Amino acid sequence: MRHRKLSRRFSRTSSHRQAMMRNLAISIVEHEIIRTTVEKGKELRRFLEPLITKSKLDNLHTRRVVLSKLGSKDAVKKLFNDLGPRFIDVKGGYLRVIKAGFREGDKADMCYVELTRRVEIAEKLDQTVDLNESASDKFDDIDQASLEIAKEQPTAKEEAPKKTAAKKPAAKEEAPKKTAAKKPAAKEEAPKKTAAKKPAAKEEAPKKTTKKEQPKESWWSRFLK
Repeated sequence: MRHRKLSRRFSRTSSHRQAMMRNLAISIVEHEIIRTTVEKGKELRRFLEPLITKSKLDNLHTRRVVLSKLGSKDAVKKLFNDLGPRFIDVKGGYLRVIKAGFREGDKADMCYVELTRRVEIAEKLDQTVDLNESASDKFDDIDQASLEIAKEQPTAKEEAPKKTAAKKPAAKEEAPKKTAAKKPAAKEEAPKKTAAKKPAAKEEAPKKTTKKEQPKESWWSRFLK
């Protein structure tokens, strides 16, 4: 049972989901074919087909309504000037979903979403091909005229005589090698200095007698002097 299954959520918030659908719709209006996942392509039909139906009636109110949904003036202009008159006699079914295998990486089911009527693009291509063919005919005429002018011109100039290569001068005579200067004889050895003899040790000074070495006087000798 499908209780509470209102639409495809795409794991996005409502504002994010609305912006994604708006971008996909603008892309398909501008390019008329896009490549996306199958689920997004099926949801895109629910979003864009009502706007194409509104574009069949061109007035200020419908333009403002469609502009509030898409948000792109260029896409709205093409929708009312080109796509609306193209589908004027079609009652629904403006888009088709063509499956295109699986995406590398996550193996998502991919598809092409395109407009069911794309005849005018083929006609434009035919017109461009006709223009290219007419331009090529003009270029062919120009090429033939240029060939005739080239035949009338004199032959190419004679080749200029090749310049004789100047002979290189003989190699310079080798300069005489410089004789190495003889090193001067080694200096005579200087006479060794004789070490000065140390003076004899100083004579020992007589030792001073300390108070301790002096003989002690008795206490009574002070009064006898």
